[in-house]
Amino acid sequence: MANTAIWAGPLGTSPYSWASAFGTEINSLAAGSVAVSSVIIDNTSNLFTDGWISASLGSVATGTGSPSLDFYLLPLNQDGTTYGDGTVSGTVLPGGGYYIGSITWAASLAAAVRTGQFKISAEIPPNKFKLAVVNNIGNALAASANTISFASDKFNLNG
Repeated sequence: MANTAIWAGPLGTSPYSWASAFGTEINSLAAGSVAVSSVIIDNTSNLFTDGWISASLGSVATGTGSPSLDFYLLPLNQDGTTYGDGTVSGTVLPGGGYYIGSITWAASLAAAVRTGQFKISAEIPPNKFKLAVVNNIGNALAASANTISFASDKFNLNG
């Protein structure tokens, strides 16, 4: 019997559902600053390999250059308490090895709700992790109405 490759559902309750990846720590995030999520994503049971990130930001204008939100995946270390290198805060960015992708927008856009998503550029680890986001949009994020969500999936070869 031949196997069929299909997508298996993400971490949410049904295929392609999204789960919140950040709490309120992204509200009013200053330009050039980094926020580490208060949400722990647990992949120890599902063992998904691929992930997606989606963002919807309250009204924000983009700056000049290449406005973006840059994302990092911070795995739980063997000490059981430290995520990533443990140094990320304020304007201290994670090391480049933790980078997983960006959502970009055109420069110099007037204030409006901004949305976007991307597929994570590396396999997600089979353990717990947090996400970190760097605001390179050029302005502070809105004080509210910001959401960043995560979904995951893998191939099922027994479709």
